[in-house]
Amino acid sequence: MILAAQKGQAQGYLYLMNRYGRQVQLLVAQFIPDMRDVEELAQDVFVRAFKHLSNFDSQRASFGTWLSRIAYNSAMNRLRSQGFAPLPLDEKLYSLPEEMLWAQDDEGQMNEAERLVRLDKAIDRLRPEERTLLHLRYYEDCSLGEIAEVMDVAAGPLANRLQRIRQKLKGLIHNS
Repeated sequence: MILAAQKGQAQGYLYLMNRYGRQVQLLVAQFIPDMRDVEELAQDVFVRAFKHLSNFDSQRASFGTWLSRIAYNSAMNRLRSQGFAPLPLDEKLYSLPEEMLWAQDDEGQMNEAERLVRLDKAIDRLRPEERTLLHLRYYEDCSLGEIAEVMDVAAGPLANRLQRIRQKLKGLIHNS
């Protein structure tokens, strides 16, 4: 269907929007809280993608990864236009308080519903780029290489970054 879209055929565009629309919306929603803005930005992502469809290289990334990168960049550009400055993914800039690293896990004393509520609240407290890393890795099941492609960063530090985010979540859950 990508070929059909590249040839300008409507059914190709429609297929790609149906196939990847939810993925794009979920990724954009990690940055943009208002659902109307999410839908608008998702539409903009597809317009941009279809406009530059000739730049898609299946040897470099899957279509979903390529589209996610466009969505990520679009969301970051929207945030920047609103005065948000994302943190770089340099591991040396991040450290957790010692008590968070050694916090005892009290999950055994909580029921599943309480754990999920605490997890949701903790995820909401993360920075947009941290939520995006979690979303791409655990909800979209992207590899570290695919995440690196989407976020235009080196894949090496991502594993450490994800570990730090998990530790941060543990601390946020424990302290909630």
